[in-house]
Amino acid sequence: GSSAAAARETLALKELMKRFVQEMVHGRQLSVVIGEGRTEPCKLTLTPNLMYLQLEASGVTHDIPLRNVKDICPGKLPSSKLVPIELDDLDDTLVLRNNECVTFRLGSLAERDEFTKCLNVLASALDQ
Repeated sequence: GSSAAAARETLALKELMKRFVQEMVHGRQLSVVIGEGRTEPCKLTLTPNLMYLQLEASGVTHDIPLRNVKDICPGKLPSSKLVPIELDDLDDTLVLRNNECVTFRLGSLAERDEFTKCLNVLASALDQ
């Protein structure tokens, strides 16, 4: 019954998380949105202790503590003070506790949804 489906889903999520974490610990090439819809290549790495994201762009590395990630918003966001730029459906925005935002552009909707789901799991694990 439903418990088998739930178990399968849990297993699938575990597998997804394992793959995501391995990929992220090695560093993942992404595009970061830097205003007016322009993007620049960046490297996003998850520290092996799973506590920090490290964003490397234009030779500068920024530490983003996962516990500071307040929200992860996939897709187009209504333009607001927080996000003054036009986003598209492939974007994923991390909203930090200080209300700063970092927006990444993913390659596909499936990739974006996976990225959102996995980061949500990591961030909420630290929120306990």
